[in-house]
Amino acid sequence: MKRRIVAALAAVGLCTAALVGGAPAAFADGVPGAPYVELGDSEAAGTGNLPYADPDCLRSEKSYPAVLAGALGTPFVSAACSGATTADVLGQVAQLATTGGIGPATTLVTLTAGINNLGWQQVLLACSQDGGALACQQAMAGAQAAAGQLPGELGALLGAIRMAAPNALIAVTDYPLLFGQETGSCSVGAFQGTPVKLGADQVALVNGSLAQLSSVIQSTVAAYSQTTGDPGVRLVSVIPGLTGHGLCDTGDRWISGLVSGTKTFARSLHPNTAGQQAYAQIIRGGLPM
Repeated sequence: MKRRIVAALAAVGLCTAALVGGAPAAFADGVPGAPYVELGDSEAAGTGNLPYADPDCLRSEKSYPAVLAGALGTPFVSAACSGATTADVLGQVAQLATTGGIGPATTLVTLTAGINNLGWQQVLLACSQDGGALACQQAMAGAQAAAGQLPGELGALLGAIRMAAPNALIAVTDYPLLFGQETGSCSVGAFQGTPVKLGADQVALVNGSLAQLSSVIQSTVAAYSQTTGDPGVRLVSVIPGLTGHGLCDTGDRWISGLVSGTKTFARSLHPNTAGQQAYAQIIRGGLPM
């Protein structure tokens, strides 16, 4: 059972990354760049929330960028793609710059990226197997090594975004703690018809990894701003705003549990529609008035 549970967790995290298709060449007075540009991975793509604007990237019409753009009353372009690493997001920036989707007319860029660099699903899988202490240690060491590289990779990505969008505010988000606060077992849906419960140790493992990742993102944004003197890059943490709405919390769940079905499985362990709306509200609250 334990192996089946974490195999399910490992399966939902990564999908094939792809780049955005053709973007509008200009949005205002012939100047390249959408007013609002979204970059990132499945969190930013709104993966799991049908219908999809881009089925290849599992990019939802209900994603937080779409909700935020509607609230701001501004056109937007999203290159976010399920499974994207920071290297993939560099490709998103390059593609948008080539097609005119990002440029001097862009005034806001939101970014959610970093989790796919770490292979944390593989850590969950390795550490769940009975008698697999060595495999767990090796997987944890690999994730920690990747986390050590993330500040440089994320910093380079921020630099590339700034070059492509010299006039934009760049808002960088972290990731919610999926399972909230739980000291006992927690039901998180079903995998292949079998109800799935996680123990406190597994909850702590996942949430601890996500908290560490968010700390790395926060420190990287701070270091980039200090080193470059760029005041237009800021962290917008979604953790406080989503607290109480994880899979193991007593409040309304803003994270989808494990679900079955070819068309719906990608929803697993991603923010649902309410979660995407919360993301948008949190980011809007972190923008200058």
